[in-house]
Amino acid sequence: MTQEPLTQKHDPGAFVKLVTANGLPEADLWKAVLESSGIEVYFRNEAVAAVIPETTGELSAVDLWVPREQAAAALEILQDERVEPTDEDESS
Repeated sequence: MTQEPLTQKHDPGAFVKLVTANGLPEADLWKAVLESSGIEVYFRNEAVAAVIPETTGELSAVDLWVPREQAAAALEILQDERVEPTDEDESS
């Protein structure tokens, strides 16, 4: 199943960046955890990581976006899974 991209047709204020994963494997894991709890997740900036999986650093970063009204619950779920957002993620 192909994920619909987060685009301008979505209300830009309806979604917030929750965390930044260090590549697609980590992003896919976090997405699975959140979706199993009923939270919708969209990726941003995953193109480079998808094309060149060995990429590291900033080029491999994948942002996870969730509906604004579910952000607090999503963050709590990831923290329960021992996922700690960076200071940059918390300020976004």
